Amino acid sequence: MKFALPLVKTLVITSSILLAACGSSSDDGDDPAFSISGKAEAPGGMIAQFETRKPVFLATLDFVMPAATAAITGLQAVGGATVELIRIDDDGNQVGAVLASTVTSITGDYSLALPSGVSLAGNLVVRISGSTASMSAMVVEQEVDINPVSEYVLSKFVDETDLVLADLPVNEVVALHGKVEQFDLTATGDLSSMLDLLEAETGSFVDNEVAAISATPDDGTVASSVAGSWNMSEFAFSLHDSDLTDTSNFANFGVIGLDAFAEEISITSIGNGELEIADGTLLLDTYTNFATFNDGFDNVTANLNHTVWLTSEDESFDATIDADGVIIVESPFEEDLETVDILVDTDGPDFGWRTPPMTNILRPLANGDTYFMQNIDAGVRYGTTDTDGDGVKDAIDPNARDGDEVNLTMLMFLKQGNSMTNASLDGDYGYVSLTVDLETTPQTLFESTVGILNANNGTMTANVNSEDVVEISRTYNLFLDVNLAKSTSTGPAMSESFPYSVTSTGQVTLDFAGDLSDVLEGYASNDGSLLAFVDSEVFGDPVLTASFHDLLYAVQLGDDMSATLAGTSYAIHPMMLTLRPNGAIEVTTLKEATLEFDPVVDDATLTGTLRGFKRDDDLANIETLGPSNYGGPDFTNLTVSANGMISMDRADSTVTEALDGFVSVDGSLLVLRYQMSDTSDGAEMIGLVVGSRL
Repeated sequence: MKFALPLVKTLVITSSILLAACGSSSDDGDDPAFSISGKAEAPGGMIAQFETRKPVFLATLDFVMPAATAAITGLQAVGGATVELIRIDDDGNQVGAVLASTVTSITGDYSLALPSGVSLAGNLVVRISGSTASMSAMVVEQEVDINPVSEYVLSKFVDETDLVLADLPVNEVVALHGKVEQFDLTATGDLSSMLDLLEAETGSFVDNEVAAISATPDDGTVASSVAGSWNMSEFAFSLHDSDLTDTSNFANFGVIGLDAFAEEISITSIGNGELEIADGTLLLDTYTNFATFNDGFDNVTANLNHTVWLTSEDESFDATIDADGVIIVESPFEEDLETVDILVDTDGPDFGWRTPPMTNILRPLANGDTYFMQNIDAGVRYGTTDTDGDGVKDAIDPNARDGDEVNLTMLMFLKQGNSMTNASLDGDYGYVSLTVDLETTPQTLFESTVGILNANNGTMTANVNSEDVVEISRTYNLFLDVNLAKSTSTGPAMSESFPYSVTSTGQVTLDFAGDLSDVLEGYASNDGSLLAFVDSEVFGDPVLTASFHDLLYAVQLGDDMSATLAGTSYAIHPMMLTLRPNGAIEVTTLKEATLEFDPVVDDATLTGTLRGFKRDDDLANIETLGPSNYGGPDFTNLTVSANGMISMDRADSTVTEALDGFVSVDGSLLVLRYQMSDTSDGAEMIGLVVGSRL
């Protein structure tokens, strides 16, 4: 089963949850001879926090590393520092007096005996302090290193609301430390910017891990309710870069990747809140990459590749579900090699990948028969080597780091229906689509349409001028001179009708030509209120010249929806794509984002934390974007039509933004298009947004 990571080679989530059980039991603290020890390290060997914080835009995505290597290269020992053992409350404040103390050696090492009756716990902390800052570590095992990772992990638990530190399972906290230490990071100049680096590189992963650790376990009730057959669709956008300095033989390159995937899956409850998720019938599995190459002499070429897989992976993996119905899938550090035909590639695979630990969280939407996930994930690509001298490359060469591969994924689970028919889709559906078109012109095109379709027992109708289309195109020559353009249009020019069909389990086929020569396939929810489509299409024969990938979500509309949004709040999950006139391309989302409507429904507030990645041109290295607070003035000019169509915007001196789309008939879901224009630098952004009522 493909669940994320479309990279150059399709990767698969592994089948087990990584919960390393390390450290001693809490009873050990009752022994007065029981002690803890570790090492204190910091950027420059100093705890003093600089007043000026470095920017969080980072120069590289050095993600994954062997477990035997230190968590952060470049840290230095903190010698002569006082180590204090304290208790803290759930807000991170010290409670009571210092329980014990010692001093680090010149190498940063320390050892400290726990007082009688003091046990390992999430609220037991060792701390060293500098002139303007402190650095702490949770005492959850006997080996307790104090460093930016320990400080960062503690801060994440403290920031989590409604979490009791003393009740945290110590083995899972230890496991989280170990997972963060598998991200390859290089020390910055000071603690403040080091914490920024940790947040930028590992923040999404750690947030998901903390949520998983703090979740209330399911007693089996919820697990049994999700057991059964589901339909899954996935859309991913990725960027790859090259770290090679040798530009001979077109070694310097950059890639834009698109992944569209849809299949049936089964979920089985195996007791104690544990699940098994397995592949079923494959509907669609395609991957396209557009690669730009430089031979080192300013000769730039580009090519387009498209791959279609016809059979399922026949994979299964384990997951857990909590009392709120949240499904959690974890995978450990992995190494994978490119899949090749050894009869053709007789010397074996040329590439391999290392991927860091991942925690994927699928959240229930609507009535629990729909799940949604959005993730940013990454891997590092390496060259390969022949380890046994047989002439076939069989392992990653850790000294041949080749580049980074980062992607943003949107995934939807819809529970299968029973005895569904064409009549299961009925009435008006408001839809928002996002299309990415890659062409060998070379051109990159982002397009989004907001429209309404009417379903009537096998016939789908789009009325005249019922579609609002926004298109951003980027064309460039082989010297990477860029032309950026934006256009808007309406359609169709006249009313159009075409047949559709619905299988008994909810697979939907839209037959635009009426002869199955031009179809869009996807899934409907079991009550017919939500549609999810992913698609790909290629052009050019015999030479491939263009590839389209589409993502489309649609919700059933009502007829008296104007007051539905009054005083409501929605969790927001956007996929936002940005093009800039200088050639940069950016892929961003908002984490922990909400859209709040005021009681009279004349404005709305959008807040969240922006995260993502970018490349300054098609041959540049990937950089992280964020985390940074996203806010600003309220969206105004808000209108909600009787059928649930929504429109709002906001503007300042240089930036204009708009949200347009629909609210579902029951008010539980939003599907919106986001667009932004910035006259200060000519940037254009477009995106698709899913919202779930809180």
